[in-house]
Amino acid sequence: MRALLLLAASARALTTSSRRRFGLGAASAASAAALAPAQPAAAAVREGSTKSGLRFRVEVEGSGDTPKRGQQALLDYVLRVGVDGKPPLYVDGTKQTFPARPQQFTLGVGAQIPGFDEAVLDMKVGETRTVIVPPKLGYGANGTEGFDDKIPKDATLIYTLELKSLLPFAPTDAQQKWIADHPNPWEM
Repeated sequence: MRALLLLAASARALTTSSRRRFGLGAASAASAAALAPAQPAAAAVREGSTKSGLRFRVEVEGSGDTPKRGQQALLDYVLRVGVDGKPPLYVDGTKQTFPARPQQFTLGVGAQIPGFDEAVLDMKVGETRTVIVPPKLGYGANGTEGFDDKIPKDATLIYTLELKSLLPFAPTDAQQKWIADHPNPWEM
């Protein structure tokens, strides 16, 4: 039930004009509207996009530190996937466990998809945002075929992210080298 409420809140927060800007079709808008309880939508703090094509909507502005490449972060997330204009489907998340547990990620060292790294590295601790990751910044033409088959080819990823905290900055030598060799891996 909590997962359904979270999905409904995320769907409700995206206005119709935002759905169009984010490339979510009418089917997505209809399914989101059906899930959302009849309440006034909360206003976003800000919306934007990056040169790489990543789109985001900040729901709650953070006031803490911004992560550095090579730093570990604790996040709560929900991942939905959209393909061919169909309504986004739930794939994975941290709040569906009991008790809900944030997951630890090492950022900006090639351990995550480029769109995830780019999104989180732009956040501040305490921030919640919805992020639309185009296929080229996600799993691309192959999806996760042969691995777990959860993400189809050419899928648009829709994350709801909450940056809970940052761990002390201590990248390994290999991570520092990767960072030096890949200054902006999401700018293709």
